[in-house]
Amino acid sequence: MTRSVKIALAAGIAVAAVAVIAVGLVGAGLVSFWHYSRVEHQTLLATAQAAAAEQAQQEAAKAAVAAPSAEAKALVEDSPWRAERRQEAMARGAAYVLKEQGEDGSWGKGNAGITSLCLRALLAAGKPATDPAVKKGIDFLLKSQKPDGGIYGDADLKTYTSSIACSVLVKADPKAYAETIEKVKGYLIKTQWDEEESIDKANPWYGGHGYGKHERPDLSNTQFFVQAMHDAGVPKDNPLWAKLTVFLSRCQDRSESNDKTFVGRDDGGFVYAPTSKEGPESKAGTVDLPDGRKGLKSYGSMTYAGFKSFMYAGLKRDDPRVAAAMEWIRKHWTFEENPDMGQLGLYYYYETAARALSAWGEDNVMDARRRTHDWKAELTEAIVKRQRPDGSWLNEADRWFEGFGPVTTSYCLNALAECK
Repeated sequence: MTRSVKIALAAGIAVAAVAVIAVGLVGAGLVSFWHYSRVEHQTLLATAQAAAAEQAQQEAAKAAVAAPSAEAKALVEDSPWRAERRQEAMARGAAYVLKEQGEDGSWGKGNAGITSLCLRALLAAGKPATDPAVKKGIDFLLKSQKPDGGIYGDADLKTYTSSIACSVLVKADPKAYAETIEKVKGYLIKTQWDEEESIDKANPWYGGHGYGKHERPDLSNTQFFVQAMHDAGVPKDNPLWAKLTVFLSRCQDRSESNDKTFVGRDDGGFVYAPTSKEGPESKAGTVDLPDGRKGLKSYGSMTYAGFKSFMYAGLKRDDPRVAAAMEWIRKHWTFEENPDMGQLGLYYYYETAARALSAWGEDNVMDARRRTHDWKAELTEAIVKRQRPDGSWLNEADRWFEGFGPVTTSYCLNALAECK
């Protein structure tokens, strides 16, 4: 092989090698370009999808603001509707009560207690004190005032009657009836169980109120007395409030503040009476305790009565007794029945709960399951749906006068007035 041939062959091999390398480099470049392009495409696609999702969330949020949920919309839109239903129900209820008034201005055939309850309801429903029927009823009460200052009839329950009458006169015209109000206030304060009845703070009756001068005290009579003192604006430094708190604490099923006047489940609720000649009493009956004993059962209407009375007496919201009662209320939240009493005393329960929750001062209450309740809306619905065609309310579980229309209708009108 000549030298020139060898040179040509070497040059050819070199060219071929360069070509192979070039092809390899180009191929590698193409592969690399394809790989990185694919990665970049996936990245761009993911970014675009995230941006789209974020935009969708923003649009959804805007839509939610522009068009609230069905529940939120219902609450907003139903507010005027509820107010209208409430006012209509109250107007019909007031018309029924007026129709039941006797010729002498009373209700219940001369019963000053029922008359007072009906008058308080009419005033709550918006009837002025100058309304002829209201004025006639008030005149009947004024004629019923006794020399001792109490307002009651021969067959009346003196504390209930005098207490509600006091609230009526304060609501109607505190200046015009100032003298009568002072007399009935004096009567009620004087008949509170205390040293004047020769008992001291150690006695379980201390601070409470019963049906009359020598009747054992109970929480129901006591809470009407408390309502009257609150409505009349009796100052919180008056000794009656401190005495009252002693009695209330003994009606509460809370071992840390109840000095063992009765036993229960220690649940913070209230019973009817801590002691009497027959012993402690709960209208809800008894409950079996872990140690085998029978304990008294707390129930709705009395728990709200005690809770309200604590608030009126000036106890703070964070007072352990108030907090324990509120916790019981949260655990037993309902307006479908009087908790632990069923339908018994349902309308008394409505009025008491309404006044108590008004005293609490918040429109929304969170129950033990952390559900929030607009109590005014819920109570309004519970009451309105039970109204009868003639405008009245009546409890078929007839007990404590709840089978008598003027009484139950008055409870409902007073309760609805608190739901405004």
